[in-house]
Amino acid sequence: MLSIFMSSDEILLRSCSYKKNVAAVLKACIPCHPEACYRILAFLPALRETRKNIPYLTSEEIQKLKESLADGENSLTLCDKAIGMLALYTGLRGCDMAGMTLDSIDWDRDIIYIRQQKTEFPLELPLTAIVGNAIYDYLTSERPHTESRYIFLSQNKPYVRLKSRSLGNVAVRIMKTAGIRQLKGDRKGFHIFRHHLATALLGNGIPQPVISRTLGHTSPDSLEAYLSADFLHLKECSINIERFPVPKKVFSHE
Repeated sequence: MLSIFMSSDEILLRSCSYKKNVAAVLKACIPCHPEACYRILAFLPALRETRKNIPYLTSEEIQKLKESLADGENSLTLCDKAIGMLALYTGLRGCDMAGMTLDSIDWDRDIIYIRQQKTEFPLELPLTAIVGNAIYDYLTSERPHTESRYIFLSQNKPYVRLKSRSLGNVAVRIMKTAGIRQLKGDRKGFHIFRHHLATALLGNGIPQPVISRTLGHTSPDSLEAYLSADFLHLKECSINIERFPVPKKVFSHE
């Protein structure tokens, strides 16, 4: 067993998520094999979790997205626009939007209520006018007449619920219509909308516990990955380099 982590007397480097998964299995087995599990847990390498670079939407990209979602003349369907508005203003994951039913929205109280598929924890969000109007337009003018309780359905029979992959295609269509993120390797999924909401709230000084609740995080530490994109507050931590000698050619455009 230890050979997984040891090779030629050196610890093999593994990802933190890999280590956490292995540790979780070993901890679950402690009641049956306490001595062995504790011994192996002690040999797990102490890995430092690295912070990933979070892709973000620029202010210009956000403006183009909003214009495309509000444009009544482009090729986006009402379903596309409702999903786009929901993603942009609530930061919901694609799987959670796909799982929304007619009961997920309380129109009288202007509340969205779901049970997150990733964590199984309930999440309650305010239903803003711009999101509510987009969903209402879709429900009343485009959604097929069917007994299905899911909100977002395919446009063709048998009118099945849209899956997460289908919502990913919606994100691609929205960005293509907006003329953004069309280069190879650009992040195009709805998760970047979630990143935008987190960084926008951070930039506006919203307390981190409030942001964590809005995003449905079960751990406050989950928000730390977004701090690297909070440029407004990062600038406050910058150091003036006037006192440090820097050759002029460093800033030369020649």
